[in-house]
Amino acid sequence: MKISMQKADFWKKAAISLLVFTMFFTLMMSETVFAAGLNKDQKRRAEQLTSIFENGTTEIQYGYVERLDDGRGYTCGRAGFTTATGDALEVVEVYTKAVPNNKLKKYLPELRRLAKEESDDTSNLKGFASAWKSLANDKEFRAAQDKVNDHLYYQPAMKRSDNAGLKTALARAVMYDTVIQHGDGDDPDSFYALIKRTNKKAGGSPKDGIDEKKWLNKFLDVRYDDLMNPANHDTRDEWRESVARVDVLRSIAKENNYNLNGPIHVRSNEYGNFVIK
Repeated sequence: MKISMQKADFWKKAAISLLVFTMFFTLMMSETVFAAGLNKDQKRRAEQLTSIFENGTTEIQYGYVERLDDGRGYTCGRAGFTTATGDALEVVEVYTKAVPNNKLKKYLPELRRLAKEESDDTSNLKGFASAWKSLANDKEFRAAQDKVNDHLYYQPAMKRSDNAGLKTALARAVMYDTVIQHGDGDDPDSFYALIKRTNKKAGGSPKDGIDEKKWLNKFLDVRYDDLMNPANHDTRDEWRESVARVDVLRSIAKENNYNLNGPIHVRSNEYGNFVIK
């Protein structure tokens, strides 16, 4: 009888421990916790916002290819990977590891040259655009783009957010959209350069005690100014046409939707009207 009581106590404690773990896990996955970045729905909404700015639709465009004459050659896929900056190359390399015999493999030598020289030359990429478009629904090709996007853009945006002490989902979504457009290099137009300029104007970052909403407003000011007058003259015309993405992000802040809850109503003369659920 004594042994049975001990077993009963053991299982009672085990049940309580499981309940506590379940409640803790549920809390960690809730929309109020931001330590690991954005939760699933917040990340989806952030990606859909960027997709509107990049491709004019809330549906992620894996097959998008266009030459924008912005000094970056072809702009491709879900994150605007380009042939001049090396991220389009990285997508093709990741895809080729998964699918060795594919339509884009033959372009690897030229893509490596373009990335090394940071060249916008597309004269030796005949057929590249149509090959990329044809793979839009390929599961492995989509997975390759997702992997490179997370590695080059989403994860660095979350890390920069952590370093700046940003807690709200909207601020993190703004960081993600910014790194997609500006890149995370060391040039004056880069994501990190904008953060440094914002910290200077705001007297620090939220990690230093600066109010996050005020800091974010300053950051959007800095980004708007950079889009209007980028250091890189090749991007000037294209970027000046994109300042409305800052207006859209600011409108979400004005609605006090810092948790990035749905639905989000996007109303823009430049990008159109959308509802993100």
